[in-house]
Amino acid sequence: MTGTGLHIAVVDNRPFFETALRHGLQRAILTSARMETLGTEAAKGIVQIADAFGSKYLRPELELARKRIVNLVSLYLRDASEGDVDAAARLIRDNTFLTLSRGGSGLLKALFAMPEFPMFGEVAKGKVEDFLDAWSLKEDYDAYLKALAYRRQNQEELDAAVWFAGYLGLGAADLKEEHVEAASVVRTALLLIAFGDNETELQNQVDFARMAESVRKLTAAKRLQALEQIDLSEVPEKWLPVAERVRAEIIAQDVPVFADKKQSLDRLVFTLKDRYFLRDIEIEDTSAYDALVSKEWTRITQGKTDVDSLMTLFLCIAAGVTPKTELPVKTAKALVKQFREQGFAHEKAVTWIRQHAPHEKQEGLLEDWQIFVEEAENYMMDEWDDTFTGALRFLAMHCHIQQNR
Repeated sequence: MTGTGLHIAVVDNRPFFETALRHGLQRAILTSARMETLGTEAAKGIVQIADAFGSKYLRPELELARKRIVNLVSLYLRDASEGDVDAAARLIRDNTFLTLSRGGSGLLKALFAMPEFPMFGEVAKGKVEDFLDAWSLKEDYDAYLKALAYRRQNQEELDAAVWFAGYLGLGAADLKEEHVEAASVVRTALLLIAFGDNETELQNQVDFARMAESVRKLTAAKRLQALEQIDLSEVPEKWLPVAERVRAEIIAQDVPVFADKKQSLDRLVFTLKDRYFLRDIEIEDTSAYDALVSKEWTRITQGKTDVDSLMTLFLCIAAGVTPKTELPVKTAKALVKQFREQGFAHEKAVTWIRQHAPHEKQEGLLEDWQIFVEEAENYMMDEWDDTFTGALRFLAMHCHIQQNR
């Protein structure tokens, strides 16, 4: 068989500790005396671990403890020896079994201490005891390496975000007060570097909308050039991979949204804003934002935002007449008469809201309009009210109706 060049791979599914132990015996690295003391140490360790995770008096707990301690020792040996069974056997020879198991436990505690998510602020982490309980039963070393690589990347993103926060005029303490994704901080800084100047700020949705409007006016070539030519020479080398990765994400995921002129600026901001770090999320005066992103809305509402004005406006849209935020009694009466004759097409207002209202306000506006419609139908469509008295009284309470003087 060997002459044919056929090689048969033998997969060793045993715990790494057992593999290293067998190797140590075969190569006389481990003596019979060491094996005897190792057995005594292992027995004590199993009892201690059973007591820590459950009960040392129950056989099932002792069986689990045996599995845990072998996994912990295997983890430490595999990590410390880098998979070299000869080196692992010498570690078994030169260290107590308790030391080896504590080494594995230490690796898991270090893994737990690393960030599970690349987030600043208060992040629920759980208890280290629960983490050890679960991970000490895992036999897959690759799962440990995968988790380690993932959490290291999270830490790198957090550290890089602190560095890039300097472009936003922030420090580490400022970020810790926010519940923000690290990549969003880096993404915001890179966008600012690529398309901003010394006076440009990105603190809220108004700033972001202005930036988005300027970016979408650029040609596709200039947008790409601005991002590709970001000067990263001052970025510490260890954080360059993070910067490069986030820049690639902007080009692949965000630039197509900026370039899509078929969607409104309001929709663009709504789509992308959660990917960026906007500190002042709540805007006290929304008129500036509305005027910027929803020009048709601002033109028709004339900046009025009170519910009565808006219900009057939607009533006009439902009737198919010129939208106004205030109506004379005569016009209001004519609208009620029209609704009774032709039907109350309130869905027209729903369509208009979805097309023209600022996206942030749409849910609330639709809810207000639905409540209005349900009440209005009881009065406006009441054929017994042949003088329109009840209908006009209702509209006077919920809309802006100019009373006859």
